Amino acid sequence: MRFALLPLAALPLAADAFAGYPADNRMVQQAGMLRFPIKVVDGAPAKRQRRQQDVALASQKTGFFYSIEVRLGTPPQAVSVNFDTGSDELWVNPVCQKSSDPAFCQSFGRFNGSQTFVDLKRNGTINYGTGFANLEYGYDYVDVGSARISQQLFGVATESEFAVTGILGAGPSLDGWNSPYPTVIDNLAKQGFTQSRAFSLDIRSLESRRGSVVFGGIDTRKFAGRLEKRPIVPAAASPDGLTRYWVYLDGIAVRPDNGSAVDVFDKPDGQAVLLDSGYTVSTLPAALFDKILAAFPDARPPPPGSNLYEVPCALGASRGRVDFRFGKTVINVPYNDFIWHQSSTGTCVLGVTRDDDFPVLGDTFLRAAYVRP
Repeated sequence: MRFALLPLAALPLAADAFAGYPADNRMVQQAGMLRFPIKVVDGAPAKRQRRQQDVALASQKTGFFYSIEVRLGTPPQAVSVNFDTGSDELWVNPVCQKSSDPAFCQSFGRFNGSQTFVDLKRNGTINYGTGFANLEYGYDYVDVGSARISQQLFGVATESEFAVTGILGAGPSLDGWNSPYPTVIDNLAKQGFTQSRAFSLDIRSLESRRGSVVFGGIDTRKFAGRLEKRPIVPAAASPDGLTRYWVYLDGIAVRPDNGSAVDVFDKPDGQAVLLDSGYTVSTLPAALFDKILAAFPDARPPPPGSNLYEVPCALGASRGRVDFRFGKTVINVPYNDFIWHQSSTGTCVLGVTRDDDFPVLGDTFLRAAYVRP
């Protein structure tokens, strides 16, 4: 049985840690590595099913996600897609007239045919909790920065509802590590643009609006301390039985700025969690969520149609934090990152919700961590 390794490390919090280095909105290519910018976009994909596995994301109208620009076909056409570590497929062209925000949908660019597109005459459907996407699959060139991938499989939506943008899946095939259909990450390595299938993700804080993904390696300027290797939980032992970036979380503690502490749990291999950049907030089983909630006594129950607890926005300015432990590494997530500030409504919500079946550490955790699958 194959095991992958996932290092984690804490990000530096001091702004001067980045002094003298290129801005995060620049693409940089070195031998065997490709550093590419990621952009914070207001408006996130909603509930969806990944191959019949229902997973919850925040609303497109009130959330945020991380986009990356690729160029498809001949001549190359720029399309921005959601960079998602929780899925494995690349697909584009949601039907904007049926999306939650047609004008917003159009802003991400369109793939409008290509001289080199090979139609496989193969169709598929991705089902969402609030919609769907019917895809027509084919091969064509896909450019990621200066890397021009040939014969990359991707889907073009022929019908969809609710979705405002396509997706670049950065996860492994849900069916196993050796998929017969290479992903974008696979082909970057197979076609010699990167040294390996590894990539590292730095999505930073919402305030910075900066971030990057390094294909084929790591950026040692982006974290403090040592990277710690953590084994991927095998599919057979994972919560949904599929191959994903499942890792064991060994402990959680909430530390308000008054000096108190709430130990949520402390147990080696205590809770399998999915590291998923496609989730705006995190999800945890009730036994853990309820203890976290108790550390926020001013939290208000979710309003109708929501599962997110509202908290005073002033908490985001406090020095409180939530600590997540993986082996010897503790990721300190400041309240400012853990609490989701919803600019569209002027409210703030706790960056975690209850889910007994599909535990995920989403963007409210990943903004404070540096990960390399």
